Amino acid sequence: MEFRINPTMEQKILIWKTFGCNRFVWNHLLDERISYEKKNKGKLLNTTPSHLKKENSFLCEVYSLALCNTQLNLNRSCKLLFPEGKAPKFRAKGKNKRSYTTNRINNNIEMIHIREKENYIKLPKLGRVRIILHRSIPDEWRMKHATVKETASGKFFISLTFDVDIEPIETRKKFDRIEAFDYSMPSLVVSASGENDITKDDIRWYRNLEERIAKEQRRLSRMKYGSANYWQQKHRIGKLHEKAANRRKDFLHKLSRKVSDSFDAVIVEDINLQHMSRTLNFGKAVYDNGYGRLRNMLLYKLNEQGKVLVKVDRFFPSSKRCSVCQEVNHNLKLSDREWTCGNCGTHHDRDRNATKNLLDEGKDILNRWASGDSSLILTPSGVFL
Repeated sequence: MEFRINPTMEQKILIWKTFGCNRFVWNHLLDERISYEKKNKGKLLNTTPSHLKKENSFLCEVYSLALCNTQLNLNRSCKLLFPEGKAPKFRAKGKNKRSYTTNRINNNIEMIHIREKENYIKLPKLGRVRIILHRSIPDEWRMKHATVKETASGKFFISLTFDVDIEPIETRKKFDRIEAFDYSMPSLVVSASGENDITKDDIRWYRNLEERIAKEQRRLSRMKYGSANYWQQKHRIGKLHEKAANRRKDFLHKLSRKVSDSFDAVIVEDINLQHMSRTLNFGKAVYDNGYGRLRNMLLYKLNEQGKVLVKVDRFFPSSKRCSVCQEVNHNLKLSDREWTCGNCGTHHDRDRNATKNLLDEGKDILNRWASGDSSLILTPSGVFL
């Protein structure tokens, strides 16, 4: 759960110091691990930040567990990347995310309620920090750790992680209402029912602000790095990016909630968005419409109700196959938005035809799984294998 916090200037300074110390520890420990790995192939160095504190006393000013969590994150990254011949990147001031994580031990992190609209959270080293509780936290939830972060616009937030006992929900075996979505770059998605079609006027959150962002970026390029005006301008640009991100997040939350409440199962195509953005030069368009986030939101909102998300294989010819006679048009190009089947003569809208094929394929998978087909398994990510 994420909440907005309003630290005092003294608390902000200590938070900024913690960000800097985390970056210092990450870079120095990473340098040690890279040097050690070159001499000892296949072995991982696991030193703690304690030896750095002897020569750098400023590291003692911040909370020790914040530095320990940085070390643990670095160890995980090295364990994943070193076997592939890669290494984590060094962190640069002003470019990387500004955050740190601390664990809850002996009630060192706790909520303090003064009155209805005056709440505080006690944090190690920082003391009481004003917090905006936009939603209540159940008493039975057990807090595990907290992450303090600063956004590009200069706002401070805290993400709280809780240990919660959740009763398992049995997955449905009967699906009365089923929806299918085909990814469409100009309009995000086209739905099989037609009830949830999205037009290009509903999206383009980043594109609508692109000219303003470019104008503010040009102003920033003429300012001296590190000056007061420079950081104020950085915050202005950050606010524009946050505005686009918040609009996108709000729209996708509302759409996914509407769909998950209205249907028993949802069928989507498991396309590789990262590959599409790189190979077809559609980077901005792919990342602006947020189709990947929509799939993730649908997944957990459906799972909460015992419903199912089906991801159809990315190589399934949903656009090229005629939904009437099942003939596959191998000559169909990406630029062809409409086409006529050479076998039965049916004229198709590309996206509408794809949703029909996805719906039929998804229904077939659901029926086979519900009847006990051992070759199909329901995984936590909603994919049937």
